[in-house]
Amino acid sequence: MTTEEEKEILHLMRKAREKARGYADFFGWSSNRDIEEWGVVTSLAESLETEGKNIFTSLKRRGRPNDLPDCEALDANGSRVAIEVTELVDGKAIQAHKSGAIYEWADWDKEKFITSLESLISRKDSRFTELKEPPYEGGYFIVIFTDEPMLDRSTVESYLEGYKFKKPEYLSKAFLLVSYDPGVEKCPHYELQFSG
Repeated sequence: MTTEEEKEILHLMRKAREKARGYADFFGWSSNRDIEEWGVVTSLAESLETEGKNIFTSLKRRGRPNDLPDCEALDANGSRVAIEVTELVDGKAIQAHKSGAIYEWADWDKEKFITSLESLISRKDSRFTELKEPPYEGGYFIVIFTDEPMLDRSTVESYLEGYKFKKPEYLSKAFLLVSYDPGVEKCPHYELQFSG
């Protein structure tokens, strides 16, 4: 690695650190939002691969101003898939952290968790008509990621057990990705189930 490359890496690390909000930011390592979204979807793909699932390939980020969608990929049939990325995080806890309340973590009961996921699914579903460069014959996916301290793997699994979300009009798949869990040596993922 050259001295110039090292300087560039150090510069990018400083920018990312300046941007860090300090709360629930496992996935917020990049100073560039497009790269961050691509990193989230890459983490999902890696997690799926550990279970022998490969639901998409040829992932690419679209970047501003080419989004919606944030990323696109190809499914097993070679059809294009639109992928939107969004975060499940408690804004009040972020503000508390910024004001110095370092350990004021958000409480997440099942109702708040489910309601928040339903809201994110509905919001992204409503943006389907804004997708650029359609069609996406392989479907429209959403990846919801979280690093909320109180939403560990066992809590998430208990909240999702047996729950089915109202079937969206356009979304074909929805995934929840939780930050890295050393117990399973990956970022746990959950395909959210729809009714109907």
